[in-house]
Amino acid sequence: MILTSEQRAETYVASGAWNNVTLVELLHRNADAVPEAIAFEDVGAGAVPGLSASYSFAAAERRINGLAAFFAAVGLRPDMVLGIHLPPCADAAIILFAALKAGLVVAPLPIYWTKSEIEAAIEAASIKAMVTGSEIEDEPSGELVRDVAADTFAIRFVFAVGDGQPDGLIDLSEVLADLDALGEPPEVARRGEAADHVALLSMARTPDDELLIVPYSHNQLLAIATGHLIETGIVAAETVLSTMHPASLASVAGSIATALVSGGHVAFHHGTSLAGLADAVETVGADRVVLPEVMVAPLAARIDRPVAFSAVGVGLGLAPAPVARTVDLLTLGGLCLIPRARDAAGGALALPSGAVHMGGLDTAPVLYEAKIKAKAGARGRKAEGGELLLGGAAIPDAPWPEPQSGRRSALLGVTSEGFLRTGLAAEERDGRLVITGTLGETIGIAGITLSPKRLDALFSRHPSVEDAAVFPIEAGPVGHRLGLAVVPKSGERPSLTDLLIWLDGEEAGKLDRPAALMSVSEIPRNADGSVRREALFLAAVA
Repeated sequence: MILTSEQRAETYVASGAWNNVTLVELLHRNADAVPEAIAFEDVGAGAVPGLSASYSFAAAERRINGLAAFFAAVGLRPDMVLGIHLPPCADAAIILFAALKAGLVVAPLPIYWTKSEIEAAIEAASIKAMVTGSEIEDEPSGELVRDVAADTFAIRFVFAVGDGQPDGLIDLSEVLADLDALGEPPEVARRGEAADHVALLSMARTPDDELLIVPYSHNQLLAIATGHLIETGIVAAETVLSTMHPASLASVAGSIATALVSGGHVAFHHGTSLAGLADAVETVGADRVVLPEVMVAPLAARIDRPVAFSAVGVGLGLAPAPVARTVDLLTLGGLCLIPRARDAAGGALALPSGAVHMGGLDTAPVLYEAKIKAKAGARGRKAEGGELLLGGAAIPDAPWPEPQSGRRSALLGVTSEGFLRTGLAAEERDGRLVITGTLGETIGIAGITLSPKRLDALFSRHPSVEDAAVFPIEAGPVGHRLGLAVVPKSGERPSLTDLLIWLDGEEAGKLDRPAALMSVSEIPRNADGSVRREALFLAAVA
């Protein structure tokens, strides 16, 4: 499926920002050049029983071709969407490339999502098949995804990896046990350039917490990887350690594609502790670690040798970083992945206004362009700030089609000129665009933006609660946690345990669960009725 206009695609190719190479072709080039070199490997304790592997480029390509043949044989056709519900691991990379080889589109299903959240993604992204682990972090993920499929008519297949799989799943380990029997991978007939077709769906949320599907083509993903490579200053093959979801934009473009373009390889680690992550860095001899921005400084303090970092963050108040060798991968809430090297002191740099050329050279291709759509002030005057718009070779420029079921979902906002509407408020200061927040009120929890208004309404439905409001609580290296203030009904004294049990019945997401609860006589509000959340935080820590 091609979503980018033919005119824009031709412009990007002519400038050199796109080169019409697919991710599968990039892997094949590495397999031809260094077939016995490591392509993907697992390091550290695995989150899925029995799942730990190391694949050379030759072995990886052989498994990818066999699995792509299997996907085509069972009836998965080009442009169908495969949801990947796995932690970071080498086998997930094999599955991802096999899907792309078969012409499928991949979509990440975060492992912390609840059944209702996965079902919402299936609907919004038109997912037709899923792959999961038998267990993930001792949780019955295989049973969860199987139950989702049983309740969702759209799902045709549920594949799984790992030991001890429950009944009803297709074991990919058994499928791959006899590669020769799987035959040759399919020849996928494509309209136009294969690299113009959508390869990945990123997941974002609107300020109102609606799920937003963001499509990326092969060309866009490799433009991000090239920009990342230039910003990092990588000049030779590197070992990149990725802690991100294997089908996320940060993993596919920021880790896998970046490593392959450099001629290096990717090690995967499912980090559950700083100590374990530090051990993984040393075990694999990582040159660069791709991880959430809040973990960069704590991890750097535990490592005695120079290691480079690519810090994945939303771009709203960046966390501190080591003095050197840190590049921000700005997701802007999951909408994009903009590589931006920090300054010599480790400080974050705001986006420049206008076109950004690869390597900062005016003669180089434009990676992206940033500008502000000014909002009208009083009597039609233009205000100083406005909405941040992004365009260019590395930026998604068209929405994913609405679900065929006819149910409406949030659609990506794109102007007629192909500029992405980010929903972020920004101001221009000394030629740079400073993000000042979101156009709608949000709270950032673990790098994900949540709607406080939605959460206020959720907790106000509790039978013992008269009124409620959430607020962010600082939680050290893990970022913000959720605090909750409630006005109890007369004679009621709801506890945090009561609320958490109640949330299970409401099928609330894991990030919706508060870490602290306090009772108040009233919720402080401004004259317009908006909640004074800072006042709640100050009352909580007083």
